[in-house]
Amino acid sequence: MNGVSLDKVTFEFTQEEHCMSNDRSGVESLTVECMSDTGISDTDGAFYVLKTEQWAIDDLTDLKLLFDKIEQAINAVK
Repeated sequence: MNGVSLDKVTFEFTQEEHCMSNDRSGVESLTVECMSDTGISDTDGAFYVLKTEQWAIDDLTDLKLLFDKIEQAINAVK
């Protein structure tokens, strides 16, 4: 895609709240913004900005899987 660059991508994730939650809304949400000062398509990586009120994981593998999905999605449109 000549002349078109990917500058910023925002991902919205949701999951059921964890059993120790005080919120009781039933859902946890996580927003991940991916951006680069020169554009994502023009670099080998991006900055990741995480925004959440609450997001629980069982272990670090959960985060690895989440960021693998983000990387796959970005690479598909780069």
